[in-house]
Amino acid sequence: MNPLFSLSPSERGPIVNIREQELNTPFVISLAVSGLSPLVQKGNLVSKGQMIASGTGSKRPAIHSSISGKVLDVKKDFITIEEEGDRISEPLDFPAVNSKTMLKNLHNAGINTRGLKPECTLIINAVPAEAGIDGHRFLIEEFNHIMLEGLGYLKKAIAPKACSLAIPKGMNWTLAGCTGHEIAPVYPNGLAPMIVKAVTGQEMPADVCVIDAATLYRIGRTVHGNQPVSEIMVKVGATLFQAPVGTRVGLLARTAGFKLADHDRVILGGPLSGEAVYTLNHGVGPETQAVTIIAGKPEPTIKDTPCIGCGECVIKCPARIMPNMISRHAEFGLFENTLNYGIGSCFECGLCTYWCTAQRPILQYIRLAKKELSSQPILEDLRK
Repeated sequence: MNPLFSLSPSERGPIVNIREQELNTPFVISLAVSGLSPLVQKGNLVSKGQMIASGTGSKRPAIHSSISGKVLDVKKDFITIEEEGDRISEPLDFPAVNSKTMLKNLHNAGINTRGLKPECTLIINAVPAEAGIDGHRFLIEEFNHIMLEGLGYLKKAIAPKACSLAIPKGMNWTLAGCTGHEIAPVYPNGLAPMIVKAVTGQEMPADVCVIDAATLYRIGRTVHGNQPVSEIMVKVGATLFQAPVGTRVGLLARTAGFKLADHDRVILGGPLSGEAVYTLNHGVGPETQAVTIIAGKPEPTIKDTPCIGCGECVIKCPARIMPNMISRHAEFGLFENTLNYGIGSCFECGLCTYWCTAQRPILQYIRLAKKELSSQPILEDLRK
């Protein structure tokens, strides 16, 4: 088996608390707020857990400060905060009212609840999404009771018809009230659409909801502590960090022992479907489970070359669509045409780009087209 595609969780190893390291400078976080409206201004003092950005009707959940501090800067996409003081925001309330209100309360607490719906079949995905994204092993083995508290809240909120736990084959993880399903730990089997197919035998049925194990933990921790989750588990190389949301990737990389050089790429997520950052001051988000470092070369790995029509991306595509044709049309701004080739069925695994003989940025073209088409409901319609 190609090690790049193995999803077998590694041994847990030590957990490094980034706050306990000798930083020599004040601790600064950078919170991504793209698409949201800032609720603070430069110079404001904020409390740990305070909501600092939200959006009416936005699909993105609200963003909260993970530290007590002073706002250093507010830009379109980022809010920077320097640690100062020990202020804590008022506790949140999570009354068991009705499904819509309970899910909205989680959304306002910073939890991504998109896709959760009443009376669905709920699948908890504990299979790593990509190689190296296995920090949730620590959460499952050490905080099973917190995950059960999160599951209990979801059961009250959406009353699922059934609950399943998808785990990598060979692991003995369990979650009370969930039927276990072992999944072969090979990429892309850990991605949500593949998990749904493996558990239900169907492709994207309308009555199935999937959340990953790390999100279930965050729900449990939020409800248990009546505060937005301020610290997350982030895997960087072989090191698992406990770090506040917004911790800068440069700090995590250095602490993990990486010496970054020109042309190296720092990626939020895994090497196949993650997104590269353009600055080491970029902070990890509440859903970031790993930071991947890829050693660079002066010559770019991905090139703006023409498609040679080899069909390799079509052969490897688990969604059975035509990434080559989608990328061709997206490259020249013909975004509407991509709808004819099933762009709505793409779940962005990145295998097309990995196997591309011409080394084209196929996944990036697909994401560009989706962004340009995002104002149309067609992408959601194709998944129903």
